[in-house]
Amino acid sequence: MNKKDKQFRKMEQEAAKPAVLFDFDGTLMDTDTAVIAAYREIFDRYKKGNEFNSEVESEALTAVPEVMMKKYFPRRSTAKCVQELLDYQEQHLNDLIQPMHGVRRLLTWLNENKYQTAVLSDRSQSMLELYLKSSDMYDYFNYVRGNDTNRTVELEVSDITEICREAGADHCVYISDNPENLRTARDAGAFTVAFLTEHSDTAVFVEAGPDFMTASMDQIRTLLGGEPYWLAYELAR
Repeated sequence: MNKKDKQFRKMEQEAAKPAVLFDFDGTLMDTDTAVIAAYREIFDRYKKGNEFNSEVESEALTAVPEVMMKKYFPRRSTAKCVQELLDYQEQHLNDLIQPMHGVRRLLTWLNENKYQTAVLSDRSQSMLELYLKSSDMYDYFNYVRGNDTNRTVELEVSDITEICREAGADHCVYISDNPENLRTARDAGAFTVAFLTEHSDTAVFVEAGPDFMTASMDQIRTLLGGEPYWLAYELAR
């Protein structure tokens, strides 16, 4: 190994760790079953012509609860409906949602190796915290950032850059099963990891252009423990 190679290896070994950011639904937790069951319960209570069909079901998986309740139950208290939704989920949470396979091992390793970790989600802050706490996963994260603005848009570049600055990180690794969020993270200057499930459309992820694709949380750990590829990426200013 020549002097240049030795200098590069030393730089790799001394490189600051990146902040590791996770998407939530489908990346950390399989939440679809819980969400659908809770909304179906509320619609059964108050539907009055509002049927919980496949189209509404798809909407419920992406919109924040406040938006859904205002749209479908405009004559009822939005806050009350949202609280009933949360109460139902809390009562049935342990039966309806599960962490994705291997995620606890990865999070434990990240904590042991002192990585700054965060969750970014379009779900409301209260619902996000409820999910994480009920699964004993809340304390794995330095930052838990939900959506309290009732927006319906996807992840934004500023969501990523702001939390990385807050964490004091110059580099970021973003993990998601959402192609659009991966594109946004790429625009933010993050090293992007596409997490594929058995239902994932690989071609869609290829089009999104992530830096790494895997169906295994253990492979993400191996990636982070290897060469620091993220050093080649700079966060947007």
